[in-house]
Formats: sequence, structure tokens, C-alpha cells
Amino acid sequence: MLNIGIETKKIISYSKNLLLPSVVMGVFFLYFFSISAYTDSVYQCFHTLFISTVMIGLLVSVYFKLVSSVINLFLIYMSYIIINGMRYAYGEDYIFSSGYNVWTILVLPNLFLINVLCKSAKIRKNWSLLFVFLFFETALLEYLQRLGTDADSVYFYKHIGMLNYPAFYVDIICILLLFIKYIVKGRILTIKTLFTSIALTTAIYYSGNLLAFSLFFFLSVLIECLVTVYYIHYVLYKDEKLNIPTCNKYIKDVVEEKLPPKYSVSVLYIDEYNRLEKRFGERKALLLKKMFVKSIQKTNKDVLIYNYQSDALILVFANINTKACFEKAEEIRRAIATSIFIFNEGNHLQITISQCVSEARRSDADAMTVVLRAEKNLQKACKFTRNITVKA
Repeated sequence: MLNIGIETKKIISYSKNLLLPSVVMGVFFLYFFSISAYTDSVYQCFHTLFISTVMIGLLVSVYFKLVSSVINLFLIYMSYIIINGMRYAYGEDYIFSSGYNVWTILVLPNLFLINVLCKSAKIRKNWSLLFVFLFFETALLEYLQRLGTDADSVYFYKHIGMLNYPAFYVDIICILLLFIKYIVKGRILTIKTLFTSIALTTAIYYSGNLLAFSLFFFLSVLIECLVTVYYIHYVLYKDEKLNIPTCNKYIKDVVEEKLPPKYSVSVLYIDEYNRLEKRFGERKALLLKKMFVKSIQKTNKDVLIYNYQSDALILVFANINTKACFEKAEEIRRAIATSIFIFNEGNHLQITISQCVSEARRSDADAMTVVLRAEKNLQKACKFTRNITVKA
């Protein structure tokens, strides 16, 4: 029964993430297939909306350092310009040009690559290589266009809509891979890229229709922006990688009185975590922290766990005083100290924790006062020793 409950919770969470982009995409498809004719002003309207939404999305993504969204929006805008440029250069024969056909094959693999490499909001130097790679691709297209090369391959001359057969098959594979990746990982950024890929494929498929072209390109950037805003709000209160609430959620729970007036906290630090992260890398250090959280939950099922810092957690014990909290926290410390964390056959680790417990007081100014009080006392104690539980 327990496994069924966990799976049900997972399905509900996944379905909730799918709801927003599904509804937006459904509205756009309903609008497109319900209209019988359009005017040039309607096309211009969606063209303007597309440009405006790209600019707004870039500003928001840059502000919150969401590199994947920045590169996605840049790629979508670049695709819009390239296809329009090919239409201007070749007229109605643009679908037979090498530049158009090569680019339609590359768009979705680029999106998939961005989703795989850009796994967090942190800016990394090697991600600049993605921009270099994209500029290299556009330089190749410019070279082909300057040569006046046409797509003389039989595969490029056969189209499904405005997509050549290789591009169509590549798009289907990329969409399926993104769907599988979302089912396995459940990350919101993956579902965003999945729906963006579907919208872009539809836009290119109908690229001969100016309204459809601008409409579905606008849909792709709208999904990017809406899901990005949802993601920013989501990770404010929940750590997507650890699947536990954040410190902001703890503050919110206290303000909204979801926690009882009487509670105690334990501010818990993993000893030598930075050294472990440097030794094993960020990915394995995260895996260690996941195992660490599961170990705490196994030791005490009633504890509320909030992510505090990269090497720290906040444990909340409801309806108990400092003395009882100390006993429960000490039980967790002993359980952690005697546990063996297994990465693989060559990496068996025993880690220790240092923590300080403190009871919430009526005189506390806010929810963080009790946390900062415990943290301050813990820092004093850790000057002399580690692997301890102390009281504030």
C-alpha cells in the first residue's frame, strides 16, 4: 500500500506540472483550427507579441540566472529569423534550400542538448560553448546560402508539411526522449522544453502559412515564459533536486501558522561537506545528500525537513520542547554516524553531522530568529569539535 501511495503522489505531481502548458497549447490549437481566414493585421499582431514576449522572457531569465531559458529563447528567436530569412531569399522555394532544411533538422536536437547540459540555475563557463556551437551552425547556414546551394537530396525534396523527412524523424525522436526524461526525472524545465519542442515542430510544419508560423512561434516563447515563472515560484518553496521544502517554505509555514505555536528546530550541518563535494563532484555530493535525507526520514518519520544551505538542513519537531528535541536530534546524529553510505563498490562513506537545537519563543521576532540562534551557538561549539548535538 505504501508503494502505491508514493506512486500516486508522484503521478499527481507530474500531472500538475503538465497542466499549465497543456491548457495553453490546447487553447492555441483550438484557436488555429477554428478560424477560416485571417488578415495581415492578425499576423502582424502575433509577430509583435512574439518579439515582445521574447524580450520579456530574456529579461526575466537573465535576472534569475536561468541559463537554459536564456539559451532556449535565443534559439527560438534565431530560428524565427533564419526561416523568415530563407523565405525572403528564396520565396516559395525556401523549403528546398539547404539552409532551411539543415536548420529544421538541428533545432530540436539543440533544444534537447540545452536541456541536458543546463541542469541548474547556476551560470557555468562551459555553457558559453553552447552559444559558440549555435553561432557555428548559423555560420554554416550562411555559407550554404552564399553558395546558393539547394537541397538536391531526395530526402530533402520529400516533405511532411514543410518538414523534410529527416527533420520529421529527428523531431519525433527528440520529443520522445524529452518525454521519457520527464517521466524519469520529473523536472519542470524538461516539461517546458518538451512543450516548446512540440510548438516549434508545429510552427515549422505550418511555416508556409504566415499566421500559423507566427502563432506557434509565439506559443513556444509563451510556454517558455509561463513555465519559467512557474518554475521560479516552485523552487522558491521546494528544492526540486532533493524533493524537500526550502527555508522559504519553513518561513511561510510559520507565518501561515501551519506549524503549531510550540515547536523546536535543529540546525544540522554535514561535517566536511565541502571537502566531500570537491572530492566526489557536485552530482555525487547531491546523491549523498539525498541518501542523507532518506536516512533522517527513516530514523524519525515525524520530523519536518527543510533545505537550508548546500551543506545544511533545518529539522522541525512539532509540539516538543528543547529537551525532547535534543533527544530526537541526538538519535538522528547517532543513526547517521553509524550508517554507511554506498556510492558504488569503491566508495563506502561514513559521515558525521553537527547540530544545535533550539525552541521557538514568543519573544522571537520572526521564524528565522530561532534558526539563527541555533546556528550561532553551533558555530561556537564547532570551533572545538564536530559530530555533536548542542542546545541553544
